[in-house]
Amino acid sequence: MAALFFVFVVFLPAIYVLSFAIGGKIIISEELVRSLGISFLIAFIVTIVDLFFGIALAWVFVKTKSKYKIWFDNLIDLPLIVPTAALGLSVFLFWGEFWNIGRGLALIILLHIIFTLPYMVRSVAAAIEQINKTYNEAATTLGASPFTISEQLIFPLFKDSIVIGSVLTFTRSLSETGATMMVASAAAMTAPVFIVNLKQEGNIPQAAVASIVLIISALFILLAAKFLTRKKHFNFQTFYPKLENSLSNLRQTRNFILGAFLLFIVVVPTFYIIFYNFANFSPFFNSQILESFIISFAVAFFVTIIGLIFAIPMSYFIARSRNAKLSGLFENMHDVVLLVPTSALGFSLGLFWGKFNLNEIFILFLSHLSFTFPLLVGPITVAIKNVDYSLEESALVLGADNRKVLTSILFPLILPAIIAGSIMAFMRSLSETGATLAVSHNIRTVSVLIVDLVNKDRLSEAGFLSFILFIIGFIFLLVLKMIKKKI
Repeated sequence: MAALFFVFVVFLPAIYVLSFAIGGKIIISEELVRSLGISFLIAFIVTIVDLFFGIALAWVFVKTKSKYKIWFDNLIDLPLIVPTAALGLSVFLFWGEFWNIGRGLALIILLHIIFTLPYMVRSVAAAIEQINKTYNEAATTLGASPFTISEQLIFPLFKDSIVIGSVLTFTRSLSETGATMMVASAAAMTAPVFIVNLKQEGNIPQAAVASIVLIISALFILLAAKFLTRKKHFNFQTFYPKLENSLSNLRQTRNFILGAFLLFIVVVPTFYIIFYNFANFSPFFNSQILESFIISFAVAFFVTIIGLIFAIPMSYFIARSRNAKLSGLFENMHDVVLLVPTSALGFSLGLFWGKFNLNEIFILFLSHLSFTFPLLVGPITVAIKNVDYSLEESALVLGADNRKVLTSILFPLILPAIIAGSIMAFMRSLSETGATLAVSHNIRTVSVLIVDLVNKDRLSEAGFLSFILFIIGFIFLLVLKMIKKKI
């Protein structure tokens, strides 16, 4: 049942737009080519910057023993939880209003660096923590410099995590819509924003072509990631002892640069919305705002509950199936939905469910269910794989039935992953803008409302709503940290 739900409710509607490429006449306009080029250029630059600073930050985070480490931990994760509409406004107010950097390419890159950096840092840090310390100690004893150890020994051991972090960074940048709409200009319009504009103008053929290109790009990125993670070795045969020893002695310079980057590029722009609200406090509520909050929280709540009902058995199937090829197929399908930009995904879902003449709120619900479902399946699948199957076998041998095994043994062990996935899915639904605009004409969620207010230059009102979402995100982050401590 869960597999059928995933195929017919999540996966096939998400790639339905590809059917337009079969037997159809594909026309690619100059504006579409330009928007795609800008999107890939931004994603590439952001990935390079995140690689350079993310790997270094992950290394310092893992290797540093400090009482302030917990603050760094929270600061890195905050952009993952805070709705991107609130984050986008905060960045726009800081760089665009305070520093007077005009809307365009530079502002988009600065914004995307903030909410993609955690993907790189977390992916690499998790891998570094798993590296056996004796390797490092042996190399140090043999006279290798820290830089040489990192290049020749440590890097090959966590290269898979670098590939994964790069893929997540690139696709997340490629996908972002709502926050980008606040800082983009007519001359620097990304493909997801272009899709939303085309959909609202009724230019379905061009929006379909743009969505097809983004979905196919996600497939190629996934294939490239699979290839690179299966490649066992990267050759680094050239040594430069003097240069590497010199680089190893630049620890203080490195820490200063990393600290300045983290403070001025990530932390201050992220938290600027708080300072802005203190200076321009403008609390206000009306029926439209109340309705947007009710719709946003109701959709996020029911999407998370319904998603969990099917995500838990789906995760169990992927983790425990004896048919490795079939479970691998479903895992790859799950990755495709996760990587596809949400504006393209939302456009495809809107076309598919629109054929059934469904109510707009129901189509909105189904679209949010589609892009949040992988956020539930991912952590739960990993948690089930980490549970020793011999515990379940022992319980069955002792006479427990399957239901008892699941509820008494497996469920308590994977409960932290269920809660963490639920929070991520809830906040992702609450913050999503691109897919919402792609499937909805009349419904305004709180994130879409913030974008509308910014476009109307009602910044103080948008700032107040963003401040509320920021606080909600921060509370959920604290809950996640509490769960992590109990694991």
